[in-house]
This record gives sequence, C-alpha cells and structure tokens, in this order.
Amino acid sequence: MDAQDEDPLPPPAPFMWACARCTVLLRALGGVVEADAGCFYEQLAVARHVVEEHPEEVPPAHTDGCEQCPHYAARGDGDPGGHWAEHRARGLFLPPHIARLL
Repeated sequence: MDAQDEDPLPPPAPFMWACARCTVLLRALGGVVEADAGCFYEQLAVARHVVEEHPEEVPPAHTDGCEQCPHYAARGDGDPGGHWAEHRARGLFLPPHIARLL
C-alpha cells in the first residue's frame, strides 16, 4: 500500500479517535502511508491494539465473499493469537481490498 493507491485510508471507526493509543497508532500508520513506505507493521500494531483493548468493537466474521474468513473459521483451535480478530479489525481502518489480505 502506498500513497499512490486509488483507495486512500478510509476514516477510522469513531471509537478509535476517543482512544489516545489508537490515535497514536493511526497517525503512525498514516505517516508511513504518506511517506510511501511499507506499512505492514503499523497495520498489525493497530489491529492488535483493537483486538486487545477494544474487543467489543471487532466486527463479526465477513459474510460477503471474504476469502480469509472461511479459512479462519475452519480452524479447529479457535483463534489462537487473535489472528482472525485482527483480520476483521483491519476493516475498521483500511480499505477492504487491503484489509482482507491477511
């Protein structure tokens, strides 16, 4: 994802602006996107924070043709590490075509 992408970062979910840590992480993500630098770790940091500190805000599983959700749902060990929750949380602050890559 770079600053030249057709889909810029969407406005994050409103609850994220009420959280100081979310705001710091979102600004860091926006900074690397603006600098046209890789932002993989910044994306993961925001998603991990949402899962750990705002679990009630993590959206439910995607039901509209997401390629990743069935893969996660098929796992017999639940969601170790919260990777499925992180996948769903990414949609709160990333364009769908990028959010659903992981």
